[in-house]
Order: sequence, then structure tokens, then C-alpha cells
Amino acid sequence: MLQVMPPIRAWLDSIGSPYGGPGHMIDPLAHAHMNLVGGVVLLAMCVTFYLLPIFTGKRIYSIKLVKHTFWWVSIGVYSFYIIQMTFGIWEGLLLHSNPQDIQAVHRFYGPVMAISGTTMAVGFCTFLANVFLTMTSSSNHEIINAPN
Repeated sequence: MLQVMPPIRAWLDSIGSPYGGPGHMIDPLAHAHMNLVGGVVLLAMCVTFYLLPIFTGKRIYSIKLVKHTFWWVSIGVYSFYIIQMTFGIWEGLLLHSNPQDIQAVHRFYGPVMAISGTTMAVGFCTFLANVFLTMTSSSNHEIINAPN
């Protein structure tokens, strides 16, 4: 909502949004990742965990892994968003005041983003492992208390 307000939109455009410079960290990177990974991907994972037992007649292999999936992906996507917003604003402010300092700030960006991305990747891997283990389990349990 804030991105479309004229003063904020003008500032974002002045620092390179959406095509380059610090502005692209805010719009579209932070914005798109929050919507796509934080919303759509988590929704798809939840729907998979809901429908997989119904379609296969098998219990989810591990509810603990379901919880791990949610928390790893959620922490990863929110940290990604916060990092993108922080570095985008920080470097955007430097672009207008001390552009020579951007390189000093930017050296921290890669390692911090790697931690965030790895956190999301752990969540994705727990999701895939849980789905794979559910599908390949040999026991077909009748699902008790399955929704109608």
C-alpha cells in the first residue's frame, strides 16, 4: 500500500525501482517474495498437506516435519523481506547522500541474504521430504477424522 503513495513512489523511482539500484530491493524483490513465497507457496504447501491424505489414503509421514516446514519457510521469507527492505532503504538513502559508501554496506548483503535463503531452503526440503516419505510409505491407513 505504501509503495503507491506519490512521495514514496517518487523516492523509490529515484533510487532505481523497479529496474535497478537499491529501489529494486524494495520493489519488486521484497514485495514479490513476500507475496509469492510468503503467500502463494505456503498456501500451496498447506493445501498439499491437507489434500495428500485425502487423495492417497495415507497419513502424512510426520506432523513434526509439517511444523518445521511452516516455521523454516515463514522465518526465511520474513527475514528475506526485512533484509531486502533494510538494505533497499539504507542504500537508497546513501545514494542521495554518500553514494561512495554503498559498496561498504553492500558487502554485508550477500552473506546475510545467504542465511535467509538457506532458511527458506531448509523449509522447502522438509516439505519435499515429507511429501516424498508420505507417498512412498508402504502403509495405507484409513484416514480417521478426515474432513467431508
